[in-house]
Amino acid sequence: MPTSTYTIPDRIVPMRVIVCGVHRTGTLSIRNALWQLGFHDCYHMQTLFNNPTRAPEWVRAMEAKYADKGTFTRADWDRLLGDCQAVCDVPAAFFGPELAELYPEAKVIIMNRDPEKWYESVLNSIYLITTPKGFFAKLTMIYCFLLDTNLQYMAKYSKSMRSLVQKYDHGNDKEKAIAWYKAQYQEFHDRIPADRYIEYTITEGWGPLCEYLGVPVPEVQDPETGKMVEAPFPHLNDGETFRRNSKVMKKKTMQRANQNLLAGVGRLALTGVLGYAGYLAWKTRLGGRV
Repeated sequence: MPTSTYTIPDRIVPMRVIVCGVHRTGTLSIRNALWQLGFHDCYHMQTLFNNPTRAPEWVRAMEAKYADKGTFTRADWDRLLGDCQAVCDVPAAFFGPELAELYPEAKVIIMNRDPEKWYESVLNSIYLITTPKGFFAKLTMIYCFLLDTNLQYMAKYSKSMRSLVQKYDHGNDKEKAIAWYKAQYQEFHDRIPADRYIEYTITEGWGPLCEYLGVPVPEVQDPETGKMVEAPFPHLNDGETFRRNSKVMKKKTMQRANQNLLAGVGRLALTGVLGYAGYLAWKTRLGGRV
């Protein structure tokens, strides 16, 4: 009797929404909003942090676009994003025009923010946590890098991103940073047809977002009146929240590094014990002769 095997397809769910907005433009808020509207899941930088083993695929994608090294096809994107109905934030935003072309059925949202405010937001959040100051902070980062494989994956991703995409020092090259930001949005507008997208800022809330996506504004029950009212729009990841979450992430990284160190010491000790036991067994077999 012939047998057949079932292979899980790379594209499990359709790509429905492509958010063209770089980091610190309200991407975590839009991700949460899309989730509430039924678009599951939405790929975000946090997705990569939670599964850094996918970082090499993003490196390949960056090399294909920015270094003309190899290709990254629809099949590659389906493998990488096949369980996502939406994307937002970097690294996906680096490829907004490509994704819009490859998934013509998806709706596109260009997430805007004032360039000056964007620059200051990155300066006081991402730049601070990725630029250790002082000897102890740098030593801690090196320690974690040597012992935490997750951080090693992310370090390789960051190296490629800085050498291929964001080729500037955010803290010292404000003009270059803002020029890069504007160039990203210029590419969105130049390469994506105007009838494919809406312009949106996170402060606009549910109205234009739900109208464009063709879904009702979510409602919740008012605890006092019992009536259904418009759900509060998620405004997440402000500067203070970002820094607080980053501290938690650093703590987890340190814990993984310490665990790996102890595991390594344990393996080394076990190797020593087994070696000594083997030596004793060999010595006993020889009747006590060395």
